[in-house]
Parts: sequence; structure tokens; C-alpha cells
Amino acid sequence: MGQQAGHFQHYSVPYEAHISPPISYGTQVHVHGTAFADRFEVNLANHRGDIILHVNPRLNDRQLVLNAAPGGGWGGEDRKPLNITRGHPFSLIIMVTEQCFKIAVNNQHVADFPHRMPFNAAEIVTVKGDVNLTQVQIYPGMSSQYGQPWRFAMETPVPMNVFPGRVITISGRSNNNASRFEFNLLTGNYNGADVAFHFNPRFDQREAVRNSCQGGGWGAEEKQGGFPLIPGQPFNVQIICFPEHFQVNYNGQAWFTFRHRLPFQQIQALQVKGDVSITNVYAM
Repeated sequence: MGQQAGHFQHYSVPYEAHISPPISYGTQVHVHGTAFADRFEVNLANHRGDIILHVNPRLNDRQLVLNAAPGGGWGGEDRKPLNITRGHPFSLIIMVTEQCFKIAVNNQHVADFPHRMPFNAAEIVTVKGDVNLTQVQIYPGMSSQYGQPWRFAMETPVPMNVFPGRVITISGRSNNNASRFEFNLLTGNYNGADVAFHFNPRFDQREAVRNSCQGGGWGAEEKQGGFPLIPGQPFNVQIICFPEHFQVNYNGQAWFTFRHRLPFQQIQALQVKGDVSITNVYAM
């Protein structure tokens, strides 16, 4: 694991870190630094010589080159526009999904790179090239072992970045005598973080309240859309990020939208509280 979010130091380059717990759906690798010349690279690799994912910003060409090298043999390159500037800090996020690696640069989703070999062959993260490296953080995925459900720790914020197209799926069951529970998308991992999106089903009032909190002050509540939840019954809630709003679905049906009040790029964590048991959380 790298430093905790918000605590920066300088890492020597080339850099290598072991991925622990093993890579799985939802694993995220966050890399922060400043490029000082033409190019650098971030790789998910192993000690057998496989490069499962090669992320290679090329500043002179203004291109992000993606590739893989199973057994050391390079495949075809996938190129995307690059928004990293020499001398300016950047963030690079790699997230594992079932179909691909999702890559975000400076909190903007830029590419999907389909898996060319099993992603769980990746054992290490390496960083090489013309970069001053200030932070590498590896966030565990949705299961500690392939195929096993991820157990959600109630009230403990879980690292979660958000970008247009991101789908957060939360499955669970409200308690039989449930009064209220809440899902919060936070701008930090600690107490005092702003709440970009607060979703608060209230069985005692049969209302699903939505709000945000900035600097300790809550905004105006939104409640339209009805209340389909039933105490004690399983549910599946999807939170989908669009550029202007969140779309929330309940058991596969559209429920309501919530217009962004804080920049979605600032979201860092998901938190769950209240009278509910969570069985699975997936981020795609």
C-alpha cells in the first residue's frame, strides 16, 4: 500500500510495489506526480515477465499509449489524447472491472482497455521514466479472493472515485424494523469531509431524502419520486454518474436524478450507515 490519501512524499523512480491483497474487481491504483520531460510509464506486471497493462503518457505527442505484453511480447497500441502538462501535477487512476481496465487522468475518464490476459496475473505496480513521483496508493477491490463477495464495513468510508459513466451498484437488505439508512459519497476519507451526494431512505416517513453538505452546512432536501423500498426486502440500487447529475435506479428501474452540487471529481469515498445490511458493492 502507498501513503494514505492526502499524505505526500517523494518516491524514488523506478518504483515497484506489490499488489496486496491480490488484484480483483474494483482494485484501484492511484498515481500522483509531476512529469518533467517527454514520457513515463505505469505498469501492472508480474515477476514472470508479463505486462498486463502498460500506461505510457507521451507528452511531446500529447498522447496516452496503452498496451500489454504477455510473455514480454508487445501487442497493438491503443492511443488516446493526453491531458498531462510538463511541470504540472497530475493524477492517474487505474480501476479493474470485469471487462477492462478503466483509466482516468486528472479525474477525467479517458480510456477503457480490454483485458488481453487475465487481470489477476498482475502482482506488482511499477513506475518508470521522466516523472517526480509523489504518491502511489493501491486500494483493495471488491473481493479479497477471486469469486468471493466483498464484505462492506459499515460506516467505514471505502475509496471510490467518480467520473461520467461510472456505475456504483449496491445490493443489500434493509432491517425488518428499519427506520433509516444512508449512502454518502464523500469528498474525503475522514470525518469532516463534504458530502457530494447524501441518499437517505426514511421508512418512518416513507421518503427518500437526497441532499449535499458543504462546510458543515446542508443544502435543500429533494424527495420527489416516491418510495419503493420495503422493510426487510432485498434491494439493488445503482448510482450512475452523468456529467450534470446522478441517476439512481432501484431494482433495475429508473427512480430519480440528483443534479451535482459539488464537483463529482472531488469524490473520494463511499460510506454506508444505518438500518441496512450490505451484501455487495460493485463499481464499474
